[in-house]
Amino acid sequence: MEISIRSLVGRSSSIARSRIFLQGCIACRNSTLSASQPNINDLPVADLTKSQRKSILHHNKRSIQLEQASRRKELQIPLSRVYDDWLSTTGPKHVMTVAEHYGIFKDVLMDYPFFPTVNFGVEYPNYRVQWGNLISPSKTVARPKISFAPKHNDGLWTLIMINPDGVFIENQQESEILHWLLINMAPSTAIKGVEACKYLQPLPIRGTGYHRLIFLLCKQSREIPVPDQITDIADRSFSTYNFLIQHQDSLKPVGLRFFQSDWDKSVTTSFRKMLGMNEPTYSAQPIPLSKSRLKKYKHRNIYKNKEKLFRA
Repeated sequence: MEISIRSLVGRSSSIARSRIFLQGCIACRNSTLSASQPNINDLPVADLTKSQRKSILHHNKRSIQLEQASRRKELQIPLSRVYDDWLSTTGPKHVMTVAEHYGIFKDVLMDYPFFPTVNFGVEYPNYRVQWGNLISPSKTVARPKISFAPKHNDGLWTLIMINPDGVFIENQQESEILHWLLINMAPSTAIKGVEACKYLQPLPIRGTGYHRLIFLLCKQSREIPVPDQITDIADRSFSTYNFLIQHQDSLKPVGLRFFQSDWDKSVTTSFRKMLGMNEPTYSAQPIPLSKSRLKKYKHRNIYKNKEKLFRA
């Protein structure tokens, strides 16, 4: 009986698909280890070691109850636990790879990467910011809701929302547009913080393609002096790298989320009502065609000079 069950487990595609989920599910349920808060630029501390996970996976392969529940389609897998397990193990490395693919570290932090080890949520109405998903500007008019994992409810935080692809300010000195800046955030007090720069919806100008809207979360070692509130659109010219250098003793980037957005009609409305200016537009300039006539067999004999050389 034991041999037949092993063969069934090896053949069953449903069990093969559920092994990864069961591994994370049981790991989160049975884990008694506690991970300390990770440091910046360090890999996250896993709740279970690789050998412990391998033993759990080996146990699940031999479980008759799991095999029968999978065949009867009664096997329930809590995806929220699997997601949390992924974030606490290999998730930060995957997010870092995606951020490198989209050029975030290169364009924002001058090629200084970091491991986004702190999980936080950014949610618009009916839309959640992940890592590169598409959200239209009309869905991001209202400021998003920020949430933290329970283990990160202590200390102070800074949240920066920028657009490294938007350049519409006259005589703009920096390459980024600051859309939102929250300083001295305390998750234990319902995410209250000082709004140094009020929220501005994404404004991807027509003809400039998709823009990257980046949420960068920084851990504060102490309270930061609040700068003067930014009210003028010209003051939204921003450099995240220079800001972190200025506060390098008290700020460390630990979290990252971003989405992409393209032009829609709400962008034109926001320029007129919120900024009081006409929307700039961009269009591709056609390349002038060459007026020279094409010659038939322009290079009829490309070896003519070589023949003279060999004859000599």
